[in-house]
Amino acid sequence: MKRVLFMLILILLLPLPVKKCLAVDTRELAIKAAYLFRLSLFVDWPAEKISPSGSGNIRFCIAGGKEIAETIKNVLSGKTISRHEIETVGVDPKAELKDCHLLYVTKNTKAEDLFLQAVANYPVLTVGETERFYRQGGMVLLFEKENRIFFAINRQAADRARIKFGAQLLNLAEQYP
Repeated sequence: MKRVLFMLILILLLPLPVKKCLAVDTRELAIKAAYLFRLSLFVDWPAEKISPSGSGNIRFCIAGGKEIAETIKNVLSGKTISRHEIETVGVDPKAELKDCHLLYVTKNTKAEDLFLQAVANYPVLTVGETERFYRQGGMVLLFEKENRIFFAINRQAADRARIKFGAQLLNLAEQYP
């Protein structure tokens, strides 16, 4: 009887995707957090979004779950951009997102379009990981190619939000097919 019960449990577990069983890949997230930080060093937000005196934080809003937001928060702890401390918070599409400077929408986020709609009228740098996000108006796409992470920039989406990228960053960006 025990053997039959064990086999039944084993059969029920086999079809589950492996990624669902694993914890968040903290190494991959640390690399992506570094990308978010480095990208933001070459971004010019409109004057009303950032205080030139260095007062106030730069808010990185993370959509994709509490564990992902906490991991990125730990990686970016103590980092600054032009004397502004980085504040990292987890968000959902119903949150007030206009105060975000950067919105990172991970590949496992549901309702990417709701996040993009929530920031459509604000100067928020949007970074995502899916082609759908990019095609719907995301500004930066992080994607894997040949086991490395690359980024592409949607300049039209950035122009609509009045966000400017430095020439160095534009030169490093890949063309996304």
